[in-house]
Amino acid sequence: MNGIGLLSAVVSAISWGTFFVPVRKVNIVNVWQLQGATGIGVLLFAIPVGIFWGFDILPSGLLSGAIWTAGNILALYSVRLIGLARTSPFLAGFSILVSFMWGILFFSEKFNYMVLAIAAIGLLLAGLPFVSNAAKSSMGQKKGYLLAAASGLIGGSYVIPMQATHSLQSGFFSSSLSIFAIGIPLLLLSRRFIKKELAAGILSGSLFNIGSLGVLIGISLIGITVAYPISQTATLFAVSWGILYFREIVRRNNILKVITGAALILSGAALLVIA
Repeated sequence: MNGIGLLSAVVSAISWGTFFVPVRKVNIVNVWQLQGATGIGVLLFAIPVGIFWGFDILPSGLLSGAIWTAGNILALYSVRLIGLARTSPFLAGFSILVSFMWGILFFSEKFNYMVLAIAAIGLLLAGLPFVSNAAKSSMGQKKGYLLAAASGLIGGSYVIPMQATHSLQSGFFSSSLSIFAIGIPLLLLSRRFIKKELAAGILSGSLFNIGSLGVLIGISLIGITVAYPISQTATLFAVSWGILYFREIVRRNNILKVITGAALILSGAALLVIA
């Protein structure tokens, strides 16, 4: 297994596990405002990277950016409804499932031990009920879980256009530009320009693109079926932030359920690496 590829995927996990923290800190009042600010942060990070990878405007990159934006907007709504600790495992679980299916069915990526790979997906799916049952679900919470699942299903496909056209690196700037171009009209329509919230969104966007850079390098070196699941161990960091820092879940029984669910999802990701 390529060491640089693995390290890149781990960096992605840390960054993606943290990138919701700034916007969660200022509270998610207006999703459009935060998405617009996030787009600014994404582009600011992409510009220096573009010096090395180029500033090409590719359709595949633009499409990838649009897909990610749609998924992130849903994720922001989910975090607002059910918190970071509950959103992240759901989002990661469905993202891993989708990336696994793309790798197997479309890119014909192979596993040495298919039984382990299937068991890994089983663990991943088994972890989801623990997260969703960690508290009595109101209608708003059920909506939050559905939004998190939808975000994962969409977000798990965001790198596919670039991978399919072999433009993972050359499409990086295009995807960032797309996120920025979609976000700015949303920011203007929000009519909300509070400095601390804008700063939080910009920081969030920069953290996301650090993770995006890491996962793109990882996918190019070790494949999507391994690199993307590793990147989704971001769940470990996001759940920790949600429980330990934001105190989103306080009852010990519910904390244990969420931790158990996250652990099952992470175990599934680890098995995919071994497989």
